[in-house]
Amino acid sequence: MSGTGSSMKIAEIADALGVSKTTVSRALSGKGRVSEETRAKVFSYAGLTSTDTTAPRTVPQGPTYNLSLVIPKHFVRLDLPFLRKCMGGICTMAAQRGYDLLLCYVSETDTVQLERQLDRHKVDGVILSRTISNDPSVDLLKQYGVPFVAIGRIDDPDIPQADNDQTGAACEMTRLLLQLGTRRIAYLGGSGTYTVNADRLRGFLRGLAEFGITADQSLIRTGLESDEQRTDALEAVLERHPDCLLCCDDRLAFDVVRELRARHIHIPQDLRVASLYDSELLVGVTPSISAVQFDAERIGSTACRMLLDTLAGKDVAKRQLQGYQVILRESTK
Repeated sequence: MSGTGSSMKIAEIADALGVSKTTVSRALSGKGRVSEETRAKVFSYAGLTSTDTTAPRTVPQGPTYNLSLVIPKHFVRLDLPFLRKCMGGICTMAAQRGYDLLLCYVSETDTVQLERQLDRHKVDGVILSRTISNDPSVDLLKQYGVPFVAIGRIDDPDIPQADNDQTGAACEMTRLLLQLGTRRIAYLGGSGTYTVNADRLRGFLRGLAEFGITADQSLIRTGLESDEQRTDALEAVLERHPDCLLCCDDRLAFDVVRELRARHIHIPQDLRVASLYDSELLVGVTPSISAVQFDAERIGSTACRMLLDTLAGKDVAKRQLQGYQVILRESTK
């Protein structure tokens, strides 16, 4: 049996014990659903004790000059202008440094493709396109010791992060809406699992507090990921007679405007609408939608540069925050 100081591939342990590589990775990291019996077998085979904090890694190979961009699986079904522009910034920066980009799709329960790329030494570094709480991809990347950068916020200050000031932007938009005379702002947001959604909600609540307004929980609906959830949430808040709908992102704002039009609710005469993200998806919407602008291409370029500088052995600031611009248009007049 190999000793603690020797290198052993996760795949080797998985093959020997007849379990998946994901199971081995979770057992070694101490996170994820793995029975204590399986965890003990993995540690025993690897020659580790339960108190060891350094898990086996694959043996480093020469540079591949490939980077991996990790994308949540369900994003494949969506039209996401932010992701397209962000990817453009990453590709441009990578090409300038002589690197190519591979795509990798993961979910909260499936990191097989990422694990395969890491185990086969296909990439030198990884960029996470979205940050979520308790992300299994982060645990896996730490396990393999592969450099990576996250686009978004992660609570671990040791992980390099390129982020937009989502909280500040949502706070400023909320303050501006209140200054326009709105008092009953309904907030519609996506899953709080994604830190971008959690930060935007935090900014909204901060904006209310700074204006001396107590949040009305009946006007706050989050976790909206399906058409049915969005429709139900909109109906629920409309019954509370809000004077403004603040949507967490462009897709939600687009769907809300379409639904309001079908209900013959006029914007902004009957109800104001604003979005916490602006994109070309909202360009053709009438009336024009007040929204927050971020530079998606720049954030992608920044994340890629951070990763490449790390690979080059340079000192990199762990968290780099980008600015924003709040644009007020016809929908909030």
